[in-house]
Amino acid sequence: MRKTIVISIIFLTLLVGCGTSKKVFQNERIFNYENLNLNYALELEKKLKSEDITRTHKVGLGENIYPNKDNYELEISRDFKRIIKPNFSLKVGYYFTKDSSIRVTTYEWNDLKKKSFKTEKQNLKTKKTFKKKFTELTQMLTEKFGEPTFSEIQSENQKDDETYRDGIKWLNKNGMNAYLFAFGNPKGSYNQIRLSIYPN
Repeated sequence: MRKTIVISIIFLTLLVGCGTSKKVFQNERIFNYENLNLNYALELEKKLKSEDITRTHKVGLGENIYPNKDNYELEISRDFKRIIKPNFSLKVGYYFTKDSSIRVTTYEWNDLKKKSFKTEKQNLKTKKTFKKKFTELTQMLTEKFGEPTFSEIQSENQKDDETYRDGIKWLNKNGMNAYLFAFGNPKGSYNQIRLSIYPN
């Protein structure tokens, strides 16, 4: 019997109040990935009142983000932007084939409050916020997919002003795969988190 493949389409909100950060995961649903099509995803984004930022040309995904072992020919991705107050701007990308089947979903968290200039204190606060989000996502993905199969945390051995990349992968032969990675620097002036989720 063919195994059912499921994916978590995750809509996350980080609430910060009274000086204490707490994670609140909302609107989480589990879908049968074989039946997850573009039209359904578009309806979801419409309900969330996301901004459509779809490009007019194809943008490839690196093999480390999506190996595409079945050599699917992907169409121009449908991309959306959500505002996750008070800290994040979230971009979501749906990469699909001609039959409208979604093959990989990508997420990108950026700084909602990004300015051309921030004080050192503001930068370090932003860095801490992104670190907390990365930890929350790591814990959530581990709960769903088991222990990571790969982990490289460069930020733990950072030197001077070098940009680091922390990466964690969950690879499952008969299920879902996830790749979570973050970019940043010691001063906290650059912060970004990305996540890709796809079936084998």
